Amino acid sequence: MDGIKRPLGIWIIVILQAFNALMAIADVVVGTTLSGGELARMASGDAVLRAAVLVWAGLVLAGTVSLFLLRRRGWALMMLLVGISLIIHLAIYWTDAAATQWLTMGVAVVTAFYLNSASVRGLFLRRHDVSRISIGSRAEQ
Repeated sequence: MDGIKRPLGIWIIVILQAFNALMAIADVVVGTTLSGGELARMASGDAVLRAAVLVWAGLVLAGTVSLFLLRRRGWALMMLLVGISLIIHLAIYWTDAAATQWLTMGVAVVTAFYLNSASVRGLFLRRHDVSRISIGSRAEQ
């Protein structure tokens, strides 16, 4: 492809996030209970929540594809989505601890820490090649 080897962690994050997004889509569209049934139950009567879940899942899928392609925007989008996800999970924990989805929240925490590691951030840095500017040589002095 592009000659850059993707770390195993990027593969795992892409697979987990895509799987979570596809489960949410299946829960809302088909009415399955893959993610515990809470999402399907809440979205069954609320068209706005249903649309929000579908938009969210679409953003996650777009972010995973872009992250897999090692694009800087994909990294930024995944960090944003993971941060929002953590805020939502913490709000659920504070309001109703029994409804907390611990596994999903744990995946979000691990994803945030992994994407913020120096080795992973280094994959997404923009490097500009600038030639050295020579004002004068030392031999002239």
